[in-house]
Amino acid sequence: MLKFNLQKNTFFDFKAQVPLQGVCGIFGDSGAGKTSLVHALTGLDKDFIGSVVFNDINWQSENNFIKTERRRIGVVFQEPRLFPHLNTLGNLTLAHNKNSLYSINELAKKLDFEALLKQPITTLSGGQKQRVAIARAVLTAPQLLVMDEPLSSLDKHSRTRVLPFIQALSKQIPILYITHSMQELFYLANNMILINQGKVEAVGHPQKLFIDPALSLVKHAHSGLLIEVTNISWDAEHAILQGEVDGQQFYVTMPTPLSSERETIQIKVESKDIIIATQAFHNSSLQNCLQSRIEHIEKISPSHILLTLNLGKQKLLAKITLKSLQQLQLKVGQLVFSYVKAVSIINET
Repeated sequence: MLKFNLQKNTFFDFKAQVPLQGVCGIFGDSGAGKTSLVHALTGLDKDFIGSVVFNDINWQSENNFIKTERRRIGVVFQEPRLFPHLNTLGNLTLAHNKNSLYSINELAKKLDFEALLKQPITTLSGGQKQRVAIARAVLTAPQLLVMDEPLSSLDKHSRTRVLPFIQALSKQIPILYITHSMQELFYLANNMILINQGKVEAVGHPQKLFIDPALSLVKHAHSGLLIEVTNISWDAEHAILQGEVDGQQFYVTMPTPLSSERETIQIKVESKDIIIATQAFHNSSLQNCLQSRIEHIEKISPSHILLTLNLGKQKLLAKITLKSLQQLQLKVGQLVFSYVKAVSIINET
């Protein structure tokens, strides 16, 4: 458990109590105070007054301040911050704690930089340096890992390699994860701190916060939500993945099967890619139809409406026109047919 009540000048006022299990995302607009919060929690910014308690250990109070180096926090910044005069192995050896969960060679394999261990840091690309920086933070055997947009310099291949590693690592070390990416947030986080204008606006599961019309996140509503497709299998004849969304059949078009065998994937469905119907279509090219119940109706502009649709355990967002709402006579609690025009796969590994 992480509890904090921190203030600095008239802008920053951070108060929250957050269960630390797995990944806790920190999300908000640029300049909202995400990095400032992390600097305060880690003790890097000593100008904050107030309290920080981590797992019943008092890191900061009116009469007490534990220095950053004694808090056993691993930090991954947006920039790698490696020692340029050392090679990759030298940087990692310097950080290696005997109580680390992994050896240097194990991390090099998991993060795909085995061939770089003897190379000078100055010869590595930005993405390669960042993977080494992530390994370095893990090698310090931290009791908390803080990551500030760690994947911003990585290409798609590196991201698909690193994201599952972070997810697996979070089962052993709690992680605070700053990101601007909804895809990273939904893929990794089982909890989230929403920062808005120097304050903690809300704490909770990302899916629940993103569909709360009272929060500042409503401006992201057009981006849709992520849903989980389970019991997936590969249909080689039609080059398509078939699976289930809350027990309903669902198809995802792919040119090739997934590189690893598993039964679950996450997909992003944008609200503009949902067609709402009060009756099922017949003789249509649309493959995916999810029966859902209207949970909430929100007017987001003079001409557009955002519907929150309940699939059972999961939810969808659908953006429709005010005219469509009136013509279809849609109401809260009504059962509708939600046709999905397009999806994007999040964890395509």
